Amino acid sequence: MKKNLIKTFTFMFSAMFLAKILGLVRNMVFASCYGTGAAATAFFTASRIPLQLLDLTLGAAISSTFIPVFNEYIQKKGKEKAIAFANNFLNVIIIISLLLSILGTIFAGPIVKLIAPELDVETMNLTVELSRTLFPVLFFTAVAYVFVGFLQSLDEFNIPAIISVVSNGILILYLLVFNDKFGVQGAAVAMLIGWGTQIIVQLPAAIKKGFKYSFKVDFKDEGLKKIVKLALPILISSWVQPINNIVNLRLASGLEGGEAVSAIEYAYTLYLIVAGVFSYTLSNIIFPELSKLSADSKKDEFVKVLNKSLKISIFFIIPMAVGIGFLSTSIIGIIYERGEFTAHSTDLTAAALMFYAIGMIGYGIMEVLNKAFYAMQDAKTPMIVSGIAIVLNIVLSIIFVNMIGYIGLPLAASITSLLTAVIMMWRINKKCPEIVDKTTFIESLKTICAASVMAIVLYLLKSKFDFSRFVLIFVSVLLGVITYFGMAYIVKNEFIKDGMEFIKNRTKNK
Repeated sequence: MKKNLIKTFTFMFSAMFLAKILGLVRNMVFASCYGTGAAATAFFTASRIPLQLLDLTLGAAISSTFIPVFNEYIQKKGKEKAIAFANNFLNVIIIISLLLSILGTIFAGPIVKLIAPELDVETMNLTVELSRTLFPVLFFTAVAYVFVGFLQSLDEFNIPAIISVVSNGILILYLLVFNDKFGVQGAAVAMLIGWGTQIIVQLPAAIKKGFKYSFKVDFKDEGLKKIVKLALPILISSWVQPINNIVNLRLASGLEGGEAVSAIEYAYTLYLIVAGVFSYTLSNIIFPELSKLSADSKKDEFVKVLNKSLKISIFFIIPMAVGIGFLSTSIIGIIYERGEFTAHSTDLTAAALMFYAIGMIGYGIMEVLNKAFYAMQDAKTPMIVSGIAIVLNIVLSIIFVNMIGYIGLPLAASITSLLTAVIMMWRINKKCPEIVDKTTFIESLKTICAASVMAIVLYLLKSKFDFSRFVLIFVSVLLGVITYFGMAYIVKNEFIKDGMEFIKNRTKNK
């Protein structure tokens, strides 16, 4: 059992890491082909729209509620009834997602004009064309996610872990081999094929697990009603990112000749890779443990695990944010600057990445605390806080864009992330005092102190020496790590000890 657990965890981590790397490679190749020009702006706008619409409508029902309801069916009614429920749920998702895809394709013009009204005529027309090609992505994504939930519920994690690898691989292959012949329209078709392949890859495993498809729909199904009830607060909580992305598209479409859209997309994707891998890994490790401790009413242990998780996030994410902020131009230049991605594109994207880095710690804290509230079966608090975050981000985005241009969008997102994290910490402390205690604040100040010294070292290094980008990043990372951990040791930051103890305990548990 232990060997199987380790094997599964290793495969999933490797697949996730490979998917992230391929996602980055995909963007690198795409940037080389299209830079931050009109074609890139049109493609990113058109590909964002169906995925954001999915997140606003069906995303939470598929990703957050299907698995617990399906497992409940297995436990209480048996596997046969559970598979019948899964089939019914799949058919409902097929109907809704297919309808949304058809409507999106028909009304692509008005939708694009609503979301990105400031695009010039040529870019607008191209975006509408690409949107008509890409709207079925909503259907393929929704169906693929249902099979992910089905397989994971039946302890098949390997196949769902590789689906992003497959879709990214298809788009990379197209860009390298066929792009010169078919252009950006072909890239849209390749993306569509990639998402469709995510379903095909999972079908053999689903059939092996007992899935038998039949077109039967029962909107009055008990499990379906439960999903609707569970999904509503989680759905609202999940609106922050898609609504923020839509606001960004609308406001950025008329900035920097439209190049702001693609610059922000490149920066945001890289930001999610850096911030997301650490935050998702930590939150996914603690979520099952927090759920069990909450269910068993072991409040003291719950507080202890969550407290240490927050400290670990703060200790590791703050120096990462400082490093990305100082090295944003070199990082973007090395990753993207080639082909159609010019030095000007690098400057635009690096500025966006630098301002995104400001809110990285807020993002990390939110990931941990959201899992904590869900572990306590409290979806209401994240829903309310998410509503506040949406309004705050829209207001700040409008204000900052008028003041400082397109970089006001990542700055607004970062400030929103930080303020939302503060609100969530205040709320979690109301429920469970001492999660954010005096020690957390003291050690956080020590962390900021160590990161500040690291920032000074990086600034002096960057301003005094004319290194190449590769050398600058290598030397900066080396000196930054030595400086940060050295200062943390000097000021006796207890987060180091807490982090080592946390990792050691989880390694034993595995």
